[in-house]
Amino acid sequence: MAVLSSQTEEIESLLSAYIETNGTTLEEITTTELHKIYHNLRPGNTVSLRQVAAAIETVCFCDLCLKEEVLDVLNEIDRRSFLMRDLEWEFEMLDREKRGTITEEQACFLLNAIHGKSAVKKCKDFLSSRPQPGSRVSLQEIEVLLCDSPDLNLSDEDEEVPTDLKQ
Repeated sequence: MAVLSSQTEEIESLLSAYIETNGTTLEEITTTELHKIYHNLRPGNTVSLRQVAAAIETVCFCDLCLKEEVLDVLNEIDRRSFLMRDLEWEFEMLDREKRGTITEEQACFLLNAIHGKSAVKKCKDFLSSRPQPGSRVSLQEIEVLLCDSPDLNLSDEDEEVPTDLKQ
């Protein structure tokens, strides 16, 4: 998966080409720019702009990527891209009616399958933030949540799985 680390020269070349084409200095790289760079490196992989933004936030702790962090961010985007391939299949298995959506309960089940104990809080936060509670959930709506790394710091209250999430 993390083949990108062996492509440092190619990445430097792409960054240089991007700088020459756009006439800018890339000390800080935006989500859109990194999205273009990733697709130049991996033309067959599709990854959403939301996933790229989440990867930058995960690695850089802000919404811009420093040039020195590009390789780490590209590896995180790669991880998310490959995970999404598996998640698309899992999602389709839950979507028996082939509507492109699943129930909220199934979404929480999927979160729990991926994240274990840390999914409880994520699921509660997700459900409480939805504009239309009770409506069906698309993969695009939960893709970033599913691909985020599991939280390592769990409080005692997060460890207990609510009965409505147990399946």
